[in-house]
Amino acid sequence: MKQEKTRLYLIRHGETEWNKGGRYQGWTDIDLSEEGEQQVELLTKRFEYMPLDAIYVSPLKRAIATAQPIAKQKGLPLVVDEHFKEINFGEWEGQTVAELTEKYGKPYTDFFANPFAHTMPGEGSFHKVGERSMKGIQGVIEKHRGERVAIVSHGGLLRVLMIKLLGLDLNMYRRMWLTNTSISMIDISPEDQMFLMTLNDKAHLEMAEILKNR
Repeated sequence: MKQEKTRLYLIRHGETEWNKGGRYQGWTDIDLSEEGEQQVELLTKRFEYMPLDAIYVSPLKRAIATAQPIAKQKGLPLVVDEHFKEINFGEWEGQTVAELTEKYGKPYTDFFANPFAHTMPGEGSFHKVGERSMKGIQGVIEKHRGERVAIVSHGGLLRVLMIKLLGLDLNMYRRMWLTNTSISMIDISPEDQMFLMTLNDKAHLEMAEILKNR
């Protein structure tokens, strides 16, 4: 029997107050905002009729709070996986771009312009982040061949992961964006060909806004 494709749903967590304020979160464990909780409700409804075989999640509580309702709805266990934890930004966490620019100047602005080419506090480099996230995703793919798997993680980590997984230009990090609770879908053939099917799909949020304004 021919093996089916593997499907990955890469999902960013719901909004937090630090997201609203434009602050680096990293490993700082921030709760969802009220808006974030509403986004998660819409995301969960989105998955009501979508088949799912497994759900992996970052250990940070904003990601877990996003994943739990989906897991409950599907009757699936949450698999907490450190590989999908957000990028560790060390002493930069809790600060905005403007604050970091004023405090650190060129070392920070160089990093912001080209993060793969420069170091940062915490994890040290985006290449290390890429190695960590790829180790995690390769394990998921091997374990769940032919299945549909959700990975609930973070905007920074997921962008690095997609660049590495799909072999994209490193500059794509600053040329793509992932909205809170957006879904990016990647299909993988039995021959390990990767296909980006959707990027930053936030139809559940957009439809709710349309219905609200009718």
